[in-house]
Amino acid sequence: MDFTPIIWGAPSLPMNKTMVAAHPALTWYATYVIDLTTAFTTTSPSKYYCSYATLINADQSTIKGPDTICNHYMHVYGQFEKCVHDHIRTFALSNDEFGTHMLVVEMINNLHLKDGKGVVPLPQAFTYELSPAQEGAGTYGLQICKERCYFDMGLLQRAANA
Repeated sequence: MDFTPIIWGAPSLPMNKTMVAAHPALTWYATYVIDLTTAFTTTSPSKYYCSYATLINADQSTIKGPDTICNHYMHVYGQFEKCVHDHIRTFALSNDEFGTHMLVVEMINNLHLKDGKGVVPLPQAFTYELSPAQEGAGTYGLQICKERCYFDMGLLQRAANA
């Protein structure tokens, strides 16, 4: 089995833009981030999640299906005026034989409280298991089949209640 590891730091660096363009999982992720921040409520969930996608939350609860996962995220992050992500790094591990990829993304999610009450920085990490897209769906031929998120759920809830 042939694996290709890639480490991607801050996305604003010119060499990283070249790396993103050359790697299918990083190209997929860059597009996902743009849609997540500019068109999340209007983007079809099947553009990024396969029909059997599973989200495993920080508390180990699971959510299944693309629509349910996207609705969950809209509920969780819709409690804030906006969320601004400071990207720290992304690790990509690819299985070239099967066309699958694992992304590990580390970031600070700056949760902007409603009514200008401030910003709460929430360190987060996500893993995305990407597989070849189902027919007629996906982005750059890939979709999330499993996603895990890691963060302090108590901090997020306290910020939402502030």
